[in-house]
Amino acid sequence: MSYILATTHDKVKWYRFSIPPVKGSYELLNELDLTQVPYHKDEESAKKAAQALGLTTWRYVKVG
Repeated sequence: MSYILATTHDKVKWYRFSIPPVKGSYELLNELDLTQVPYHKDEESAKKAAQALGLTTWRYVKVG
């Protein structure tokens, strides 16, 4: 399993960003294109990426 970052809104958008994450440097995608979003091995590494981007809210989405 892997985790990706998404918004917490009713209509979810997906965070696209480079690795390593740079604060404020991301794009929101309206559809999930798995070739465009980074995967994280666990919730903790996804959380660290979100914090590095400067996000205050996000959700984890588990993909297999």
